[in-house]
Amino acid sequence: MLTESASLDDGKLSTPTFRSTRNDAPEFRRPSTSFIPRGRALFWEGEEEAQKIEIVEGVVRAVRLLENGNRQILAFYWPGDVVMPTHSTNQQYTAEAVTDCRVVRSKVSGVCRSDAPCGAHQVLADTLSLVLTMSQKNCVARIAWLLLRIRPHLPADLKRPEALRLQLPRADIADHVGTSLETVCRTLAEFKAKKLIDLPNRKTIRFINLEGLARISNGPAFD
Repeated sequence: MLTESASLDDGKLSTPTFRSTRNDAPEFRRPSTSFIPRGRALFWEGEEEAQKIEIVEGVVRAVRLLENGNRQILAFYWPGDVVMPTHSTNQQYTAEAVTDCRVVRSKVSGVCRSDAPCGAHQVLADTLSLVLTMSQKNCVARIAWLLLRIRPHLPADLKRPEALRLQLPRADIADHVGTSLETVCRTLAEFKAKKLIDLPNRKTIRFINLEGLARISNGPAFD
């Protein structure tokens, strides 16, 4: 609130002065989180996006739509990851919430500078790893590879000892490793029958034999 005061000086009314009755020191507020419901796009391919997005809770997927109408999931973002804008004027992919998410958006000056991290480069790094995996491994090996890769990111299921919440739908697993939904479901059932994993329900997983999964994926076990 502002109050006005005036004084007489040599018979003349001086210029009014204004005093603030509150502290005008700038307030520094922590960025607030935004809630993104499952299935909602954080941004679309072709949009201008001059924000970096920190994932606080939940999972986000980077998606490109193919000419035949199918989709290719290029990468997943997990809590603690930061989705950067691209160096080009428009986004090169669509970012969608796989689960209910909470994110922090921070504005950047225009599009990403050439000396700053680039969202397209982030996705490219994951895509190159995925391409090498798809070119050298069969479908079963690719699914084992993905399970081992996402394991460190999966939160614990507090209702089931040593179980983790499998936050990726089976359709997302299929669209990431380049196979069909039926193949993913059949392969997970085979892994369970071989006692490599346990599936208490569709949304939880328990890893039983990491070395066995690593042998199938043709790679070392993940600690």
